[in-house]
Amino acid sequence: MNMIIRSLRVVPAAVFSLLLLSAGIPAHAAPPQKTQKPKLVLFMVIDQFRADYLMRFKNQFKPAKGPGGSVGGFQYLMTEGAYYPYAEYDLLQCMTGPGHATVLSGAYPYQMGIPVNDWFDRPTQQRMYCTEDPGAKTLGVASTRPHVGTSPKNFLGSTVGDELKNSGYPSRVVSLALKDRAAILMGGHRADLAVWLDQEAFQWVSSDYYLPGGKLPDWLGKLNAALSQDKGKSITWSVEGKGSGLSVTDPLILKDAHNQAIGAGFPHTVKSASKESLRLPYGLQITEALAEKALEEYGLGSGPATDLLAVSFSSHDYLAHAFGPNSREMEEMTLADDQNISKLLNFVNRSVPGGLKNVVIVLTADHGGVNNPDYLAANKMNAGRVDEAAILRTAEAELVKKFGKLEGNEKWIPYVADLNFHFNSRAIQKKELKAAELENVLREILLKTIGIAHVFTATDHQQRKLPPGMHQRQILKTYYPGRSGDVIGMLMPNFITLGDTASHMTGYAYDRTVPLVLAGAPFKAGQYAQKAEVIDIAPTLTYLLGTMPPTLSEGRVLSEALK
Repeated sequence: MNMIIRSLRVVPAAVFSLLLLSAGIPAHAAPPQKTQKPKLVLFMVIDQFRADYLMRFKNQFKPAKGPGGSVGGFQYLMTEGAYYPYAEYDLLQCMTGPGHATVLSGAYPYQMGIPVNDWFDRPTQQRMYCTEDPGAKTLGVASTRPHVGTSPKNFLGSTVGDELKNSGYPSRVVSLALKDRAAILMGGHRADLAVWLDQEAFQWVSSDYYLPGGKLPDWLGKLNAALSQDKGKSITWSVEGKGSGLSVTDPLILKDAHNQAIGAGFPHTVKSASKESLRLPYGLQITEALAEKALEEYGLGSGPATDLLAVSFSSHDYLAHAFGPNSREMEEMTLADDQNISKLLNFVNRSVPGGLKNVVIVLTADHGGVNNPDYLAANKMNAGRVDEAAILRTAEAELVKKFGKLEGNEKWIPYVADLNFHFNSRAIQKKELKAAELENVLREILLKTIGIAHVFTATDHQQRKLPPGMHQRQILKTYYPGRSGDVIGMLMPNFITLGDTASHMTGYAYDRTVPLVLAGAPFKAGQYAQKAEVIDIAPTLTYLLGTMPPTLSEGRVLSEALK
């Protein structure tokens, strides 16, 4: 009897194999090979790094490999790694908070709770910053931000670093950036340390969320002492030659206070350790130096489990807002990005046992950015700016006219940011109004505004009466009730709100499309035309690291790029 059972088990498998072979299909399709786990994941984000930068300026980057075993920056990654020129965020409004919350969580804002950088908190009737936490305390210097403490409290998902620790691995997770929200949101809830720069004091700081002892590590204190000693020295940023020839000679930048502080064109001269210096490659340099020190002090890549170092280079964003992607400044900043990434890669190569062959490297961006609308308009494109403050004044006056003036200094619309308009819910309740009544007033005003393509409201979202196609999809993936606006204006292509030379806050291609490079032993080198989404990064990494995907991850494993 046992012999018969064994035979019945064997025959179907053999027949199935013959059928597969006769059809020209391998009997056993080889899955991607899972190589030895890396000692380190080096995760790099460049803030507001458009997808075209790696293509436009490719011929100016450092060579992939140099003398003595040294490596370049972008060319090394694009040559040795799996390069997706077009990776996408499928978000309604692409900006720093949502982008950095997405990259290592694989989650969309409608679940993980970071739809924008700032919102209006209804219980307190106050502005709420995306990483604000009144229960946390800033360490290093007294916070110079409007809020006193920061942590990942408002972020509802988990990250790759969280899942490493949840799986029991003794991994170290460190996250660094000039911007607090960038460092905090990449690090997740269980990071050993997140560090960012207090720009007024010009000191590296952290939170007692990570350091319950209430004190920065000594090595950070030494870096801060060096910044203080460096303060006030003159820095001049100049260029030679014509560059790539792809940048315009007059990008028509706005002559605002920030731009005037660093000058309207090359050479740019500023004082070191100042807010203005962060718009120059100096900001990249101090971030890279911080990353080197963190690698050294934590021994990242030298422990018994895979460690994670996440670094976001924020200076690219600061300069892009001031000059726009058409400018020579952004071309030169991209070359400075290349130099600093090369420096960091070579340090990692020397520091991690076995070098870069034991390191998985990821490079991407938190969002892209639109060309300067003034430059586009001067070149026959439909582009411009929307005056958010003027819309607010008109709307408030109309609401007062229709529903009456509120007591004291109260407003019907107490807060607006990025065309997310928030109503005074207490006043609506007190006057026994329906929110939809106010929504419709504001909707009409917005739709009469040049530069506004669509408007939707909280009620529209509840009833799924949304703008069509791409817009509907992005709204459903982004809108988070209670944090997203009660009414949201959606810009026409190539329009931004007043304030900067160039910006980002839409789901159009220029804002949502970023480069993605994954390099290291597990990946097949090459350029991939397949569509990749930024939410795919996290599950790809956790697949390699042997953990669960992050809790709210919706991405896929980029199996075509795996060996």
